[in-house]
Amino acid sequence: MAEQQLINAAHKIRTEIKKKLIEKDMSQNDLAGYIGTSKNYVSRAINGDVSPRSIEIRKQIYQILGME
Repeated sequence: MAEQQLINAAHKIRTEIKKKLIEKDMSQNDLAGYIGTSKNYVSRAINGDVSPRSIEIRKQIYQILGME
């Protein structure tokens, strides 16, 4: 049950980030450039990776996309 909740939460976050990217006509490459990291790290963060680096990248993504 807990595992399914994590999966659902990750899916919701991924969906919301992708919607905002479309609204702002941005790509993951654009985000990576703003953050100063690689597209691979941005992709991991968007897809729910729970490493400290991904959490920090997600926080930056939320700021850039106005999701706070």
